[in-house]
Parts: sequence; structure tokens; C-alpha cells
Amino acid sequence: MQISIPDGFKKMMQELLGPEAEEFLMAMDKSPVTSVRVNNRKPGAGFPGATRVKWCDSGFYLPERPQFVLDPLLHAGAYYVQDASSMIYQTLAEIIAGQLKKNNLKVLDLCAAPGGKTTAMINGLPDGADIVANEISVKRVGALRENLCKWGYRPVKVTNRDSSSFAEEGEIYDIVAVDAPCSGEGMMRKDEDARSQWSPALIAQCAALQKEILSNAVQTLKPGGFLIYSTCTFNREENELNAEFIKNNLGLVPFDPEFPVEWGIMNGLGTDLPVYRFMPHHTNGEGLFVAVFKKNIDAGFSEGSVPDKNLFPRAKNDLKDRNGKDKKAHKNFTPKTKELDVIPEIDRILEIGYNDEKYPKVELSLEEARCYLRRESLRLSRDIPAGIIIVTYKGLPLGPAKNIGSRINNLYPKAWRVLQR
Repeated sequence: MQISIPDGFKKMMQELLGPEAEEFLMAMDKSPVTSVRVNNRKPGAGFPGATRVKWCDSGFYLPERPQFVLDPLLHAGAYYVQDASSMIYQTLAEIIAGQLKKNNLKVLDLCAAPGGKTTAMINGLPDGADIVANEISVKRVGALRENLCKWGYRPVKVTNRDSSSFAEEGEIYDIVAVDAPCSGEGMMRKDEDARSQWSPALIAQCAALQKEILSNAVQTLKPGGFLIYSTCTFNREENELNAEFIKNNLGLVPFDPEFPVEWGIMNGLGTDLPVYRFMPHHTNGEGLFVAVFKKNIDAGFSEGSVPDKNLFPRAKNDLKDRNGKDKKAHKNFTPKTKELDVIPEIDRILEIGYNDEKYPKVELSLEEARCYLRRESLRLSRDIPAGIIIVTYKGLPLGPAKNIGSRINNLYPKAWRVLQR
């Protein structure tokens, strides 16, 4: 039985939207759409009958949802399954890179798992950008590492750290993205956990945690750099009020990406700041709030100007993460600074433009590729050279295997093995 939208949430949205609330609530009862974003640096994915996402030239809506896990092109990193609203990160990266006018950008995605917004930014950034993708939750960092490895952009480092440890390192990054853990109201129509866990207390907990993360994020940003702040929720406490906090307490200057009116993205509610809302009754996607700020060249934290953490204390009870699953992720966390290396061989093989002639490439059929991804035995042509080979699908590498003559050993990573048939 599906859990209904909480009455308290409905009342909140009626107060926020007024006459538009009925249309909004009707949209929240509709089924979510299916959308994908192709990898600009790994061409090959095609989607018959797809229509383009207005605000992302690499994004497409699909007429129906296929079994993505059985498509080898997904595992080769040719595309990423992502809600259309979140694809705005590609466009924001393009806009900000145009403002900064340099290739060797240093970028930090502070709350990166599972990697959708990181890969979207990679699509929009110039070659040569160095990216750190961080995730505080140990449970979620594995998926982040896998998705970034498959996307194939080499200058990416995956870390598992508390945001405070980045603040201690100083002003390093040109772009810092904070897609903050939130109450998840924007996910209510496709995630029952988002409906069942909703409460005003959860909103207050999330807003406090977001302020703490933002306060750390600002200290990592170079003067002249840009901060992207987003949530997948609708309330003002986590959205507009936190944007006001960034401006008034952290000293950053609002930056307007000037989205075209025809995209249907709403302005913020109850604020003059140039912040934006993706609302399901106006845009074809889930709920998303986004704001961009710039750090002045002469900006800096003087003694006593770093906000007092007592202004936003964490609640005593544990906080669920954005999926409502990992309730221990932010409580009594000991910062970790160890970099998590991806599997070296598979990382190199899936790199964009990989072309090491040392290892023969063997093209697989669809069924052979699915067998490979399930880590099953392969039966290939007898004329394949002995030793390590690279198996491909539609020209894109999937990973390594080893021909030992009597059989072919499947070397696809065990942790990535596809179980579905």
C-alpha cells in the first residue's frame, strides 16, 4: 500500500503556493518521468523516441523505462540515469566555467554520492578540470566510486571525509558544489521513505546540518570562486532561508545564472535573491532548489567572523540521509582523510579515449556482454590471442578478461556484478 502525502506537508505547500497549490499537489500524484543524460565524451548511446530536456542539451526523456541494468552501454559509462531537474548541474558548470575562463579548474563536490551531479558537472566542464568527489557516508561511497569510474573522466579523486576537514585546508577550489542532505520532499512521488519520514523536526535538523556544511564549504572556496547550493526539497527553511544565510552570514554574493523563462523554472519564494525552484507542476522532473553564489576577490574570514556553530546546533536524535536509510552517517563521525582508489585496471580501461594497443580488444554481442557483466564464463572465438583482453560493446570498453586457452576468465569486478537476468 502506497503511503499518502502527509497532511502537514500539504498544508505547508498550500501556504507557500496559494492558488497554485492544487495544481502542485495534483502533479505530485503523477508518476515520475524517466530521463537519462548521455556522456559527452563517450558517444554511442541512442534512445529512439526520446525528447530533449530543455535545460540540458545532453539530457533526454524516454517514452518508457527500460531495464537499464541489462544495457551494457550503461555500464560502459555512455549515459547516466538521472532525474531531469538535477541535470541543471551540467548547465551551471558550463555557465560558471564561462565566467572563470580557464581550463585547470579545481572543483569539489562535497556531498557527491551516488555521482549524478558530479558526472553532470564533468559534462559541462572543460578538459583539464581536477575534481574531488566527496561522500561522508561509508555506505554510499562505493556506488560513487563505481559510477565515476564508469563515467571515465580521469582527473577525479574520490574521498570519504567530513566537510570540516576540507575547511581546514583553506581556499583551494574554484567551484564547490553542496547538494546537501535534506528532508527529501522533492522525492515524495517516487520514494515512500520521503513521505513516511517527513516532519517539521526533520526539516529543522536538515536546515541546521546544511548551515554547518555550507560554513565549511565557503572556507574551501577561492576568492572569485563559485558555490552551488541545492536541495531536493520544497520548504523555505532548507532553501531560501539558507540562501539568505549564505549571503548574510557567510559573505558570498548571489550570482544569477539567468535561466530562460521558457524553461519553466520558478523563482524563489519570499525572497529577492536570484534562486530557483524546479516544481513538478511547471517542469518535467522532480523537486529541486538551486542557488549560486560568488566569493568576492577581497573576501575572507577575519578573526571571529566564522559563524558560531551554536547558531545551528544538531538535533540530538540521528539524522537520516537523503534516502532515509543511513541514520548514523552524521553522528559522532570521525573524519577520514584516506583517499579511496578505484580498481586500477578497470579505472584505466574505462577511461575516456582508452586505446592501449598492448591488450587486444574483443567486441561482444548483446548477450555476450550481459554474460560478462554477470561475471559468467564467456565462450568466444578460438582465434582470440592468449592473455589479457579488453572486451567491448558497441566499441566502448567494459573491462578485462583473460584467455588461458582452455577457458576465458572473467575479470569484471565482483562488487559490480549484475545479478538481474
